[in-house]
Amino acid sequence: MSTRNQTLETLLSQIARQENVWQAEKDLKALGSEGVDGLLEIRRNGPGALRRHALHALAMLGAGDGLGDRDRRALERLVRIKLPDDRPLDYHCPFQWIAVPAAAYEGVFEALGLYDRIPATMAMGMSAVLHDTAVTAGPDGEETTVHRVFVTPEFAGWRMVFGGPVYRCAEEEVLARVSAYCGQAHFYFRDAYDDDHGWAIAERGRVVRSYWTYREPAWTGEPMSWEAPQAEDESGEPGGHEPNASCETSANGVAQTLTVDPEQIDEDTPMTGHGWLAVTAPGVGHGPFPGALEI
Repeated sequence: MSTRNQTLETLLSQIARQENVWQAEKDLKALGSEGVDGLLEIRRNGPGALRRHALHALAMLGAGDGLGDRDRRALERLVRIKLPDDRPLDYHCPFQWIAVPAAAYEGVFEALGLYDRIPATMAMGMSAVLHDTAVTAGPDGEETTVHRVFVTPEFAGWRMVFGGPVYRCAEEEVLARVSAYCGQAHFYFRDAYDDDHGWAIAERGRVVRSYWTYREPAWTGEPMSWEAPQAEDESGEPGGHEPNASCETSANGVAQTLTVDPEQIDEDTPMTGHGWLAVTAPGVGHGPFPGALEI
């Protein structure tokens, strides 16, 4: 037996016994492509007691492209097994997202030009958007940039969308297109580093209200019924604000009022259905993206 396989079997045995799992997984990731090759060999040739754990490790490493058809089906079954018990995670939330009504979320896939969608747990989705960009070469050798998108399960009547194409929703025409397919689309942005916030609301194909901290003018559209006008804010100076300004300058605060704030999701937040992973180009699949996908 090669030294590599001995190391892999030792690490997989640790995971099987639930001994120093975090360190064992870290060591597996450190092996890189050599570790993936060894895990695929264990899937093919055993030892039998470790084959199941090798499949879990391959999933953790995001090495699904190397799996045979039988193992691909086994991995898909693993995801399906996890989905019924899926719950929100204590993950750092990306700084940009959109929210659409859950009843109409299917429109997101066409509005953003998404392909090859697969069921995904919350762990899969949130780990996927940490590495949401890949550069692939087409048949003619030309490089193409592809993005990955995670559409969450339904939370309190809304689904959120994270990943590369969401950034384009800062452009009003893109957000408007999503709302044309979904009835409504809300875009949220925050940058805690320089206290920059933005939010926009689109309905039936047009943006009706938006705010950006450092844009001139900061506000577009007329205040909506749920907004508190700045004139009613006692801390504001008379005449020192835009005529259509309101006190609703926090992206997370507006999300919590209108849709759902991803940073406030917990075990008590109603959750329905499962999430989806999709990509922005046909025929690429989910293999080219760097980083490990958790399940």
